[in-house]
Amino acid sequence: MIRILCAAVVLVLAGCATQPQIVVRTERVEVPVSVPCRTAEIMRPVWALDVLPADAGDYEWARAAVVELGQREVYERRLEAAVAACQ
Repeated sequence: MIRILCAAVVLVLAGCATQPQIVVRTERVEVPVSVPCRTAEIMRPVWALDVLPADAGDYEWARAAVVELGQREVYERRLEAAVAACQ
């Protein structure tokens, strides 16, 4: 009985005496990194209704409004292109 007990103690101590195995492995982790946007500054145009004289008639006001719609469309396209270039 004492022999079995001594053998068990020796086996347990022998198990503790082994060196732990160190496993080295490389893992690749994709991390998004923010990058500053480098686009040219888009200048705000002078809107047609902003330069319209105060005494302008209805016809001139309507014509300036139509021109401004075109100006705003071009300006928005330039802004969208700048945003798309930064993504």
